Amino acid sequence: SWIQEGGGHLAVGTSWGKTMLWDVRAQKQLRKMDGHTDRVGALSWNRHILSSGGRDNLIINHDVRIAEHKTATLSSHTQ
Repeated sequence: SWIQEGGGHLAVGTSWGKTMLWDVRAQKQLRKMDGHTDRVGALSWNRHILSSGGRDNLIINHDVRIAEHKTATLSSHTQ
């Protein structure tokens, strides 16, 4: 999922439960965020908040500006 503002950052969900943030202009991984125990299949941006949805029935809101990135966790969603 591309960040809405700036356009140079890309979030990628992995099959092993990580959410990675990339700077595509510099071709560099900026960070790897945990929180899921299964595949991350949905990503959505709202400014600096990245929401990730996984097969583990969690939705996690990540504030990508701070080290302790998890700002909210919603459990028991269904696909």
